[in-house]
Amino acid sequence: MVKPSISELSKGNTYNRYMLVMMAAKGAKYVTDREVFQKEHSEKAELLYANSDLEIDFNNKPVKNAIKLFHEGKMQIKLPEETIKAMEEHDKTTLNEVE
Repeated sequence: MVKPSISELSKGNTYNRYMLVMMAAKGAKYVTDREVFQKEHSEKAELLYANSDLEIDFNNKPVKNAIKLFHEGKMQIKLPEETIKAMEEHDKTTLNEVE
């Protein structure tokens, strides 16, 4: 089981499980691509990633690295503008129903 938990990652129900799965998959692909690039082009990789604040432990599996980066705030989920508006409308409607 990967720590942190789903509830911690959802950040107050901002992200649903589908979004978290997509983040983990895309993040794992990024980690894998970066590892392959660093192995194939070690000289260029040193220059390219010298100022990067993403410290990735390639001994861990890519999904675990992606989840860790997201939890630490070094990787983010970028939502489309329509999704953000729909979430805001849903929150307003839910808040009005509670009152």
